[in-house]
Parts: sequence; C-alpha cells; structure tokens
Amino acid sequence: MVRLRRKFGSWSLAVAVLGAMLLGSLWLAGAAQAHAVLQETSPSRGVTVKREPEQVVFRFNEPVESSFGAVRVFDANGKRVDADKVIRPGGDKTVGTELEPNLPRGTYTATYRVISADAHPVSGGFVFSIGAAGAVGKSVSELTAASDVGTVTDVAFGIARGVTYASIALAIGCLVFLLAVWLPALRSVAGHEQEWVTASEGFARRLRILMIVALSAGLVSELLQIVLQGATAAGITFWSALDPDVIREVLKTRFGTVHLIAASVFGSALILFSARSWVPSLRPVTVGAAGLSPPKRMDLAQLALIGALFGFLALSPALSGHASSQSPSGLLIPLDFMHVVAMSVWIGGLATLVLVLPSATRAFTTPDRTRLLVAALIRFSPLALASVCVLLATGLVQSFVHIRSFDNLIHTGYGRAVLVKFCMLLGLIALGAHNRNLALPRLKKLAEEGRSPGIPGMTLRRALRGEIALLAVVLGVTALLVSYAPANTPSTGPFAATKVVGPVEMQVTVDPASVGRNEMHLYMFRAKDGSQFNETKEMRIRMSLPSKDVGPIAVKATKAGPGHYVVPAADFTIAGKWDVTFAARVSEFDQYETKVEVPID
Repeated sequence: MVRLRRKFGSWSLAVAVLGAMLLGSLWLAGAAQAHAVLQETSPSRGVTVKREPEQVVFRFNEPVESSFGAVRVFDANGKRVDADKVIRPGGDKTVGTELEPNLPRGTYTATYRVISADAHPVSGGFVFSIGAAGAVGKSVSELTAASDVGTVTDVAFGIARGVTYASIALAIGCLVFLLAVWLPALRSVAGHEQEWVTASEGFARRLRILMIVALSAGLVSELLQIVLQGATAAGITFWSALDPDVIREVLKTRFGTVHLIAASVFGSALILFSARSWVPSLRPVTVGAAGLSPPKRMDLAQLALIGALFGFLALSPALSGHASSQSPSGLLIPLDFMHVVAMSVWIGGLATLVLVLPSATRAFTTPDRTRLLVAALIRFSPLALASVCVLLATGLVQSFVHIRSFDNLIHTGYGRAVLVKFCMLLGLIALGAHNRNLALPRLKKLAEEGRSPGIPGMTLRRALRGEIALLAVVLGVTALLVSYAPANTPSTGPFAATKVVGPVEMQVTVDPASVGRNEMHLYMFRAKDGSQFNETKEMRIRMSLPSKDVGPIAVKATKAGPGHYVVPAADFTIAGKWDVTFAARVSEFDQYETKVEVPID
C-alpha cells in the first residue's frame, strides 16, 4: 500500500520559533495592568512657582511607555521650551522632560502622550506659571489634538487588526476542519473509484492554497500593526513611523513584543504549510488488490508543534489587548483564548465548507457528491454548535467584566460595539439553526435515496455564504472593540475645552474627568490680545446631568489668581455627559455666560 504524503520541512526553524514564543509568553504573562490614569504632576496643576522648575513630570497609576519623545512644554506663543528628551525620574510610572534654562515669567502648558498597558495612547496636560501668571496660548486639548494621528492611520490600523483576526480564524479553523471533519468523513464514505482520489487531491490542493493565503495575510498584517502602533504612539504618519528608531522603540513595548512573536509564528507556519504533502490524502494501492489506501492520521509530533504555534496565535489577542490589561486578567485571558478558538473553528470551518469542499465534491458525477457533503456536514454541525455555545458563554462573561452596567452598554462606544456584535451573532445563530434543522435533514434524505444535492445543496451554499459575510462584519466589530477602552475603564486624563464669549476666552479643565471628585480650573483671557481677564466680580458655576435629571448643582469656585478660578472638589456622581455652566458677572448689568459639555467616565 502506498503511504500518505504527510512530510513537513524546516522543522528546526519551527522549533526555534516555538522556543522564542514560549519564552516571550512567560515574560508577557507577568505584567497585567489596568488602563493608565494620570495621578500627579510636578509642578502641580495651575500652580504659580517662584523659580523655574528643572523638569516637568507626569506620574501615572501604572507603568507607561513613552520612548517616543511626546512630552512637551509650550509657552504662550506655542513655542516649545522643553529639552525634547523623555526622562523617567520616578521609574516606569513617570514621564517627564527638562526645561530650557532662564525661561521668562509667564504661563506654560505641558502635555504628554504615552501608551498604557493595553496599547492605547493616553494624552493630556496641565498649565503652570513661573513668577506670575500670564497669557495662555493654545489649550491642552488643542495641543494634544495636534499630535493625534489622522483618520487614514486609524482606519488602516483597524483593517490590519481585522485581517489578523481573520487570518488566525482561517488558519486554526482550516486545521480543525481537516482533522475533525474532512478526514473522518472521507474515511467513512470513500469508495475505490478514481474519482475519490481526484476529490481527495482537489481538497488538499485548495486547502493548501487557503492556508497559505491566510498565513501570508497574517504575517503582513502583524508587521503593519507594529509600524502603525509606532505612528499612533508618536503621533506621526505611517511613512514617518518606518524610521528604524521608531520601530525599535515599538519592539521594546509589550505590544511590539507580542506582535513580533506572532509575525514569526505566521512566517514559520507559512514555511511548514507551503509543503505540498502536509494534507493526508487517498492514494492508489500499488501492491496486492486494486483499490485505495485510506487517509491516515497525521503524526502526533507534527500536530503538537502546529498546535503550539497556532495556540500562541489564539492567545496573542489576549496578550496584547484588554484581557491582559484589565482585572481580573487571570480570568479574562483564558476566556479570550477560548473565545478566539471558538470563533476560529466556526469561521474557518464555514470558509472551508464554501471555498474548499466544492473542489472535492465537483469531482463526482454520481450521488457520491451528496454522500460526501452530508458526511462532512453531520460532523461540522455539532462542532459549530459547540463553538456557538462557547462564544456566547465567554462573550457574556467578558462583556460583564468590561461593561458592568446597562448605562455603559448604551452610552459608551465600547458598549455599543459589544451590543452590535451580539446582535450579529444572534443573526448568525438563526442562520445556523436553519441549516441544521432544515437543510441538513433534506440532504440526508437525498443521500439515502442516492440523488444529487440539487436545490437544497444550492440553498445551503447560499446560506453559508451569508454566514461568512456576517462573520466578516463581526470580525470588523471585534477589531473596533480593541480600539476602544473598555466601558468600565477610568478616564485617561483631564478634559479641556475653550469657549469664547464676547471679548472673553474661557479655558476649562476638569481633571481626571471621571466619576467622583474632580479638580476644575477656569482661565479667563481677553480674546483680542490673550492677556488675563481680571474684571470678574462674581463667578457662578452650575453642574447638571440632563439624561439622569440631576441638577443643576451649584459649586463654589475659589479665585486662585488673575482670571483663574479653581473648584478643588467638583463631585460628578454619575458617568455621562454633564453640562457645566460658567457665569462671570463683570458689572451690575453685564454677565458673560457659557456652557461646556463635560464627558465623565
């Protein structure tokens, strides 16, 4: 009997990559952190110091990554007055920069842009004065917005993430379909005619092409994400982020390490699966009686290595995303891993049914086509059902941990994306139930009667294509979820806004813009020349949350300097978009009033 073709090449390369992958996994598992929140600044926010400080420092609640030089200090004219070098005076939870010597008296604005443990950029800033307060140039929000990346980079990042998820799903799902569906189905129904050899070889050839496409796309998308992360972190364009120094800094981060290992895994798997003989197939018997040798099982050592490689790919979204940066990571990482595997089995299996299986069934001109199709479907159907159950269970638990309240589900971008994803999954479940309860029984009956699939087969194929289209949308929503901070994540920094009322420009800062006590600063300047407006006789501030019928609540503002008012403990009790009204009375008859919408997380 002729042996099955099942030889792989370049195993030494794969073993080396696997070793590096496991070491990287051990290192990465040690640092599960939360979303970065600014806790303290030096000098303090809004303070007027007598002498120029040697440095400006931001302190966060967790280690942050800021090797991109995005810590800056500006004077009232918008000119940078920092040393353009990041320092770490208090360890990895602090970032700062030194100032140019002999700065003149006046007001300065310091900004930061760092990367938190979940790979999200976090930005903000504060105002301080040297000697005496003076005119303020651009606001914190205007200065930090200047370093934000453009829409093209954001969209490209989302597409790259989506392609990576699709590649992982296809790679894992195709392999599971081969082992759990195709080979058992082929063994159960294969005859001795040459058509079965043609069908087996056609399936192997098409599956190899699909796997190569998936692994190649995964390799390219992982490398692109490293560059795009550099662009996002530094606030520069994609082409500028191709600078070796920027790439080197990204690779030092948790995000860069995970994606570099994942790219290496994709590359190694691509080499392995490029071999023509990796899919077991039927071969004619050359010794003894005429016939075909059945497809044998793949070598356990080979499967173990492939399982380890693909296992890391399934784990990589958790290691570089919210699961490893939110508490409890010990629960979220395994849940995310199971979620990815279940989705992969479902997506990859459907893709194999639609794109690969027809290359085998079309080899038949007899009812054997129906027998082979039914043999595959009756094995894939319970596998898909189990995947759906795991998806729903893990998704519900993850959603509860990340969202926690109905208000967060409705009023946050992360919550709405989760809601859309679950609605899409419910539609997919309905399609799957239709196929399982109606299409499959009809095909079984046709197989028993020795008839071709006919119209039921065409209807099933259209339904499967619809499922794949919906799953593609689900992958897109999943890629979008990664770009959002979880709904229960505390605010990443202060909120700042600028309003012009008549001749007065009002600059408002609310810090940290999260539920609880916040420090609120109001700076007033003449819109014409930027000088401080110090003619206010009385300042009244009211806060309200219209969506919850809260307020208006009057808060007391203390004058901290010319045109500068402070509310040291503004209590925002509920998350939502608060309306804060500022009324500056300048005479018995004149008053300047404006309203600022402050989002509180």
